[in-house]
Amino acid sequence: MAAAQGDGGLCGTPAIDLFEWAAQTGAGVLFLGGLLYGGFKHARAGMSRNPERSSEHRQTGTMAMISGPIFGLIIVLGEQAAGAAGFNVAQCAQLTPWF
Repeated sequence: MAAAQGDGGLCGTPAIDLFEWAAQTGAGVLFLGGLLYGGFKHARAGMSRNPERSSEHRQTGTMAMISGPIFGLIIVLGEQAAGAAGFNVAQCAQLTPWF
């Protein structure tokens, strides 16, 4: 892996650039999509006349809003763990979307 990251390796190639773009875009879509879906479900819980459905909407909305930041934290910690293990991911690609 270290040999592939040196001179003449994979760093700076279009494949790594594509991978970096896809990882950032996918993580951003999941992060923002979870927040928007959670907000929608919370709003839906307020409009429901059935108390059982209302609590169901509220629970799924809460899970969607919590899972976005947890997903982002897992990406950051995974990237740091890979760097600590000797795989210098940060030299070739930045996987975290905006933070």
